[in-house]
Amino acid sequence: MICWYCHWGWAESVANIYKEALKKLDNYDSPLHFGPSHIVWEDENFENHNIKWCLENFDEYKSDYTNEELEIVKWSLEELLKMPENERCIEPDDYDEEHPELFPPKITTIRI
Repeated sequence: MICWYCHWGWAESVANIYKEALKKLDNYDSPLHFGPSHIVWEDENFENHNIKWCLENFDEYKSDYTNEELEIVKWSLEELLKMPENERCIEPDDYDEEHPELFPPKITTIRI
């Protein structure tokens, strides 16, 4: 199985939010990948329902990170929700997870 995001990358607008959050965290990526937003940033699930789930269950991860780190993570999720879902979720509906060369990206993507 070859995931779309692993092969082609994230939409540039999504990657920019991630990079800005990472910069604010002084390149400490653990709060993004293993904290309250792990379903989004680590697992690359950029759909509205996944982002909202992370925000709704945010308090479950409060003890693992500082308040400042959590505020940056929350900011990143809220910024993602501001953009249209079809701008975040760029994997084609017919992507077969086996032949990425048949599905070149139609919009700018960035490998993270």
